[in-house]
Amino acid sequence: PLAMLEKMWAYGRYLLISSSREGGDPCHLYGLWCGEYRGFWAFHMVNENLQMIYWQALAGHMPELLLPVFDYVERQMDDYRLNARRIYGCRGIWIPAPTAPDSGLLKTIAPHIVHWTGAAGWIAQHYYDYYLYTDDREFLRNRALPFLREAALFYEDFLMTGDDGLYISCPSNSPENRPGNGAGGPKGTAMNATMDFAIAKEVLTRLVEGAAQEGLYAEEVAGWKDMIAKIPAYQVNADGAVREWMHPAYEDQYHHRHQSHLYPVFPGKEVTRETDPGLFAAFETALRKRLVVGLKEQTGWSLAHMSNLYARMGEADKALECLDLLARSAVINNFFTLHNDWRGMGIGLDMEWAPFQIDANMGMTAALQEMLLYSDPNMIRILPALPKRFLSGSAAGMLACGGYEVDIAWDRKNGTL
Repeated sequence: PLAMLEKMWAYGRYLLISSSREGGDPCHLYGLWCGEYRGFWAFHMVNENLQMIYWQALAGHMPELLLPVFDYVERQMDDYRLNARRIYGCRGIWIPAPTAPDSGLLKTIAPHIVHWTGAAGWIAQHYYDYYLYTDDREFLRNRALPFLREAALFYEDFLMTGDDGLYISCPSNSPENRPGNGAGGPKGTAMNATMDFAIAKEVLTRLVEGAAQEGLYAEEVAGWKDMIAKIPAYQVNADGAVREWMHPAYEDQYHHRHQSHLYPVFPGKEVTRETDPGLFAAFETALRKRLVVGLKEQTGWSLAHMSNLYARMGEADKALECLDLLARSAVINNFFTLHNDWRGMGIGLDMEWAPFQIDANMGMTAALQEMLLYSDPNMIRILPALPKRFLSGSAAGMLACGGYEVDIAWDRKNGTL
C-alpha cells in the first residue's frame, strides 16, 4: 500500500541520519543495528552497497551525511596508494571492494575483488556530486578534485593501449557477474568490462571540467583529454542491448542481479534520452534482458537498484512494482530490509537464512525520490517517473543540482501536476 511506501521512505531517511554523522564512520550494511557478536555484513562494501546507502542523501537534502564517507576514505589514502603500487604497480589509489575502519588494505584474494578496479572512481562520483548539489567551491578545490586526480593517476598507469589506439582494461570484472560463454572463469575475471570504462570516463570528464573551473592541474588536463578520446564507445550486441564486456571474447550473461554495465544511465548521468536516444534505448533493452533472472532470484537490494533504474528511464509503474515486490519479500515487521525472500513466498531469492542488510532500505528511499525529481547541471526535471497510483501528493525541500530547493505538488484528480 502507498501508506507503507511513504513510511518506508521516511524510515530510510531516519536510518541514514541515525547511522551517518560528522566525526563517525560511514553507514555500512548493518548501520547501527547489528545484534550479533560477529556481524556478517559489518564492513563497507563499495561495489554497490555503500553507494546505494547514500544515493538518497543529495536529492533528500541531506548532503552533510556524505561527509563521513569522505572523511573515511581520506583517512585510508595511504593504504589505497599502497594497494595500487603493490598489486598493480600503479600510481594513484586502488580501493578494494570491502574495507573496514581499521584498514583500507586488500584483505581477500577472491578474483572478483582483486580484479575490480572501479571502487575509487565510483566513490569519486559522490565527491563530485556533493559539489554539484551544494556548489561548495572550497570542497571542490580542496577535496573533490584531489581525490578524482588520485583515481585518474591509477588509470593513467593501469589502462593499456591496443593496436587500434583505444584503451584495454585488463584484468577486469563486472561486479559480480561473469561472461555467458564461460570465459573468464567462475569469478568473472575478464577484459574491458563496460563499467570500467564508464567510471573512468566519468572521472576524467569531471576532472577536466572541475580543473578548468578552478584553474588547477593545467599541465595535466591535455593528457586527461587524450585519455578520454582513447576510451572505446559503448557497444551494442545482436539483441540490441548494451554489452557488459566490450571485447569479442566475452558474451553477455543476462542471468544476473547486478546491473553494473548500466552505470552510464544510473547511477551515472552520462547517457540520457535527450543526449543520445539510440544509445539510451540500448540501455533500456539491456535492463529488459536482465529480467530473465526472474523474480525467484531477486533480492532486496537488487529490487531497489532496479527500481532506481526504471525511475531514471521514466518507467514509473515498473519502478513502483519493484518496490511492491521488495516490500512483500524482503521487509520484516520492524521495516528493516533483508537480503532475500525470508518468508519463502516465491517472489525473491530463497535461502536457508536471510541476512539483514540496510542497503535496500536506503535504496527504496532513493527510488521514491528518483520518481519525483531528476537533476543534472543542465536540467531539472519534475516528476520524471510518477506512477499512476500516485494520484496526489507533495514533496517539499528536495535538493537539485546547483543547490536549488524544490517543492513539488500534484493532484491528478483535478488535472494538476
